[in-house]
Amino acid sequence: MKKLLLTLLLSVTCLTAGAQRGNAYNDNTLFLSVNAGANYYMHSGSSDFSLPAGGLYVGRWLMQPLAFRFGFDAVLAPSYLQTGSSNSSLYLFGSAEFMWDVNATFFHVYNKAIPTPFPVYPLIGLGLAYRPSDDYGGEDNDFQAMLGFHLPIRLSPSWDASLEYKCFFLPQTFDRSAGDNFMHIITVGANYRFGDNPYFRRTQYESRSTDEDWFMGFGGGLSFSSFEFEYVTDPDARLWNFSPEIMIGRNWSDVWTIRFELSGFFARERAHEETVSGLNPDGTPFSNVEMKPGKWYIFNSLHTDFMINLTNLITGFPRGKKWNFMPYLGAGPVWRYQTDPVFTVGADAGLYIRRYVDNMSDIYFDLKYIMVPPRLAGGAGPSGSIFGVGFPIVTFGYVYNFDHSTSRYRMPVNSTIN
Repeated sequence: MKKLLLTLLLSVTCLTAGAQRGNAYNDNTLFLSVNAGANYYMHSGSSDFSLPAGGLYVGRWLMQPLAFRFGFDAVLAPSYLQTGSSNSSLYLFGSAEFMWDVNATFFHVYNKAIPTPFPVYPLIGLGLAYRPSDDYGGEDNDFQAMLGFHLPIRLSPSWDASLEYKCFFLPQTFDRSAGDNFMHIITVGANYRFGDNPYFRRTQYESRSTDEDWFMGFGGGLSFSSFEFEYVTDPDARLWNFSPEIMIGRNWSDVWTIRFELSGFFARERAHEETVSGLNPDGTPFSNVEMKPGKWYIFNSLHTDFMINLTNLITGFPRGKKWNFMPYLGAGPVWRYQTDPVFTVGADAGLYIRRYVDNMSDIYFDLKYIMVPPRLAGGAGPSGSIFGVGFPIVTFGYVYNFDHSTSRYRMPVNSTIN
């Protein structure tokens, strides 16, 4: 968890670095939003509609089609133990969210009251869900994923009205529920834009066509089934396993890259030490401590990673530069097959190092950590923390770049292109 927070802090620092404006983002693209409305909580086959629900958000447009924001939502709703009563519990949601302007990607941008022709901005996010302790049960917290949409209606150069819908996907055991949990929130709100103009969101070296700057890659390496890094150097625990991966993505600009990657495969549950006692052939007693590996299982993680090219951010995308260092944050579904199947959500963070080979090819080195809820791995680590279970993964691989690649590499002046 500390690694994830440090990477997030680094990303925020980069976004707010005034010296890099126009490369990572443009001035006056910051916005604030406040919403209020109702919620519909579905859990264990039952559901309740209740009031109120509200949210507070701060964000920035990073490119013409993409915004990033931090969101805080609060809801009063009957818990699983309060179904059918007039009582309610408090639920808090903190999220890192992306907002996509579909029109800016596929159509022309029009500065109209309602976006045309696609009137809403899709939302996707990941964060934490928290239920404070009350008379109906102790506190509960876990990961949550969110999908939704945001409908803005421009009122003035600085103000929008908005309609927003969110669906929070909660773990099956959250709030003592025995089934799938969904928290639906629908709100109306007001957005204040600090001089934002959709025509001026485009950053330097941003990709100009939706057909360009796509890539795919594949690689392999080692993953470690980590329970707070217990037994990381003990081969008898058998926690190190082969890990293949495949990815597809796009370099949206010289700074921002988004990829979809399928990771993971082999893993083990937590190992433990066991004392074995008995008698030697001569009749003397013995007692040995033996390492017992955990249960073997198969899992996969399909995560969306948002990458920032620190090399280009710092140096300004110079010609002839072949090495790129790209920290990233991501999230996505994680599922376990066969024994004790589980479907849940995980978060990941890492460092992706890419080297240019030729017009179509790169090689890469990737160091990542996928953090998952303990129930996917069969239990928590020594401290019992929900943040201590995950998969450090080290991989090496190849990337093929399709068609034109305008924001990946700049040829030196007077060079010969083969």
